[in-house]
Amino acid sequence: ECEPYLTVDYRLMFERPEQVADGLKALMKAVDVKRGVVGIEDNKPEAIARMEKALKGISGTSVCVMPTKYPQGAEKQLIQSVTGREVPSGKLPAHAGVLVFNVGTAGALSKMLRDGLPLVKRMVTVSGAVENPSNLLLRIGTAFQDAIQFCGGYKGMPGKVLSGGPMMGFPVYDTNAAITKGTSGILVLTEKEATLPESGPCIRCGRCAEACPICLEPMKLCSAYEFDRPDLYELYSAQDCIECGCCTYSCPANRHITHSIKLAKRILAAAKKK
Repeated sequence: ECEPYLTVDYRLMFERPEQVADGLKALMKAVDVKRGVVGIEDNKPEAIARMEKALKGISGTSVCVMPTKYPQGAEKQLIQSVTGREVPSGKLPAHAGVLVFNVGTAGALSKMLRDGLPLVKRMVTVSGAVENPSNLLLRIGTAFQDAIQFCGGYKGMPGKVLSGGPMMGFPVYDTNAAITKGTSGILVLTEKEATLPESGPCIRCGRCAEACPICLEPMKLCSAYEFDRPDLYELYSAQDCIECGCCTYSCPANRHITHSIKLAKRILAAAKKK
């Protein structure tokens, strides 16, 4: 969990570390592995201490403390930071001999095994332009609007509501939409924050390539999409993009690089299905 605003995983490790540890133990048994690691960034010392205490006595488990940076919590970055292995292009973590689970998944698994309760609730961060930003335990199916109202409603005039964080979240066009098992956050942006800057021409500065955690060349992928060259998508490894938004955030020309690559990935995936 490395996006700004989102803190549900941190609170789970802080408040219910034994539940996370119990879920990890069950996952290790299910997939028959001898080593289980909980990766935590070094700006969360309380969570680190509590998880280390909870894992004592569970053979083969440990906490890996990692530098705080974005997108440290992404699957491929997490695997490389913890194990030093790289997931091959176009492959899954299993191809590197690793399986990655969110701490929320581990906690929910423990709840199911111990209490027989399926995943009917999940923790969600409600933050941004709301009166009382909070972490809430919500039933699956709760409307976004109800969660926002519980937190005191909007603070000023909202410009956009995101499901997820500011970097990888996506807009919700109707706040009557329900949260799902994958909803980690509800982020309300002001009109100013939601206004996209005017995009200019690429100046070939290379900052997007420097910022890319996958070592792609985002400017080439963006240009390939803009000039309708789907034959270049696979050549430039569009399928490996994790859509973290680092390229767009670092672009001095305010180009909507991540959005273009997302659309390129969809076109490439559709072509492969055919």
